[in-house]
Amino acid sequence: SYGQTVDTQKGVALFGRACIGCHDGGGNIILPGATLFLKDLRSNGVDTEEEIYRVTYYGKGRMPGFGENCTPKGQCTFGPRLKEDEIKLLAEFVKAQADQGWQNVGNYGD
Repeated sequence: SYGQTVDTQKGVALFGRACIGCHDGGGNIILPGATLFLKDLRSNGVDTEEEIYRVTYYGKGRMPGFGENCTPKGQCTFGPRLKEDEIKLLAEFVKAQADQGWQNVGNYGD
């Protein structure tokens, strides 16, 4: 549907702005065992949209949180924060990409 296409485009743009630095193509340049591929998401207990949302909002390990009300401060990004609806959209996008094996990845941020 048209709405789904727009959401995917927004997801691609958000991912390109906030996530691609570490997670290009679903990988992870900091921790190779913490990619956004389903196998790693499952083994790290982050294989649902809710868990992806939580980790994106509050951070986990070396990944900073991006939520507007992320605490504690040391676990949160020093860069721009994301609104709740943006993190929800990112969680949906990442889960959909993981389910598809990150095969349909275009140019982020275009």
